[in-house]
Amino acid sequence: MHTMARCRNCESHVTEQFARVFGDNQDDVHNCIDCATNRDLYDGAASADEDWSDRAATAWSQ
Repeated sequence: MHTMARCRNCESHVTEQFARVFGDNQDDVHNCIDCATNRDLYDGAASADEDWSDRAATAWSQ
C-alpha cells in the first residue's frame, strides 16, 4: 500500500520528491510550503524538528 507523504507540522500533503529533497534522512517532512517560508525551508525547516529556527539563527550568527 502506498502512503502519501504529509507534513508533520500542519498535516498538508507533500510530494514524495519534496519529502526526498527537503525531508530528514527518513524522508519525514517537519515543515512544508504551507506552514514555513521558502527561506525557512532553505535553512532546513522541513528536515528539522521544532527547534530548527534556533539552530538556523545560531548558525548564521557564528
